[in-house]
Amino acid sequence: MGKYSVPKEIRDLRPQGTLVKKEGNGYYVYQRSSTKEKVLQEDGSLKWKTKDKMGSCLGRITLENGFIPNARRESEEEITVLDYGNYAFSKLNSSKTFQELNAIFSGNLAIKVYSAGLITFNEGFSYMTDMAGRYHETAVCKFFPGLSLGYDTVSSMYEYLGRHGKAIDEYEQRAIIQSSHVVGIDGHVIACTSEKDELSEFGYKHSKIGTAQLNWVCAHDLACDRPLTSQFINGAIPDKCALEQMFSRFEFANTHFYVDRGFNTQRDKELMSHNGNTYTVPMISGRTDYAKVYNALKFDRRHWFVYGKDGYSGMVYYQEFPGKGKVRYIAYKDVTRECAERKTYADKLKKGVKGYTQAGLEAYEKDFGLFLLETTESLSAKEVFCGYKKRRGIETYFNYVDNVIDFNALYQQDYCKTQGVGFIVQIAGSIFSEVKEHIADHNESVKNVMNEFKGIKAVKENGRWLVRNITKTKRSLAEELEFPLGKVLW
Repeated sequence: MGKYSVPKEIRDLRPQGTLVKKEGNGYYVYQRSSTKEKVLQEDGSLKWKTKDKMGSCLGRITLENGFIPNARRESEEEITVLDYGNYAFSKLNSSKTFQELNAIFSGNLAIKVYSAGLITFNEGFSYMTDMAGRYHETAVCKFFPGLSLGYDTVSSMYEYLGRHGKAIDEYEQRAIIQSSHVVGIDGHVIACTSEKDELSEFGYKHSKIGTAQLNWVCAHDLACDRPLTSQFINGAIPDKCALEQMFSRFEFANTHFYVDRGFNTQRDKELMSHNGNTYTVPMISGRTDYAKVYNALKFDRRHWFVYGKDGYSGMVYYQEFPGKGKVRYIAYKDVTRECAERKTYADKLKKGVKGYTQAGLEAYEKDFGLFLLETTESLSAKEVFCGYKKRRGIETYFNYVDNVIDFNALYQQDYCKTQGVGFIVQIAGSIFSEVKEHIADHNESVKNVMNEFKGIKAVKENGRWLVRNITKTKRSLAEELEFPLGKVLW
């Protein structure tokens, strides 16, 4: 390639009057304009020199498909069909998210952030080059006419959100104050293949994902099932170290934290114990406190309760042990889980799976269905157990972000823009939570509802925008979910 970072076969595919730039693993095409400047020479004379100036991004190039323009109108003809049903339904049922954004951000920025979040919720994660196309082809262009969501605008918005963090902090602190104060905190790994990313490092999941990673640390309202905060941290920093950053940014009061064993460090537990806060965290085997509780286990069959959730039901025995100060250790034996784990081990033993032995079956007998928690909460043993099970809410949220929004790999390089992207995904998560809450009593999933309503279009006929493609099934579902369709839209 010589001095060029872009291969000749890629450069040959670019349109005339453009530049090609390598970004991450892709090649992007930008507008090019030439300017002449006077340059001072070594002998003191001035000489005119032509310089290329890079403009806005026009698209990208691949060897398979050649030049791929940004999503936009393929011609100057007016778009006459818009995706309407899913956008109208999600906008109707995410008014709280929009109101909270308007309470903190300036009007125009609040609309841009909300629109980007609405598009992300409905379409999944969209690159900056695609956002304008999403806007013009959906009802968002009618909800918020005249909005600019081109590459430069979206890039600047991400940059602004990440660099001017005070507004995001105020938005998230407001969410914390208004929350149920039952909070889960966890980290989520995002793969990053950009060569010069300012946050990515090879972390503890390198062997699994095969590339550098970023850690996305979030706080989640477990009772309301709603994201509260999010921040990208360097991929080499473990979740437990990120907690100190979160408590530096935000004030939590009278909050109960449910966290996983990765946060079972002395420093993290101190952070979660101030200002009326309490915590519940799994105990870690191999530690002195775990061994002390484990060796003293002798479940009293008179101390039990029944735990049931989503079709699962099990009898749970429990035993409590005092710790220092407000600390309590509670051991649980879930009988249903115990039987399932024993059967799984026995089946693998029968099949001759390596590492599964008769001696192992006997040795692990005490561990099947066993669950040990450390807590500073004054709730009953059953309430602590059921409360910790709600921590599944943040794992479900990460699963939604991974598999529905498809936010599982980044090619971003800039620190501030990466933080801005994370905030937009958080807004999409807030919209998801509101929609989920609205349909909770209707035995429907968000995915099924949105897929059904996506087929409803807005079509322009004789100067009027009309609702089209409404089947009997769609109309029935809309009526059930109190979603007025109407006939003439605009």
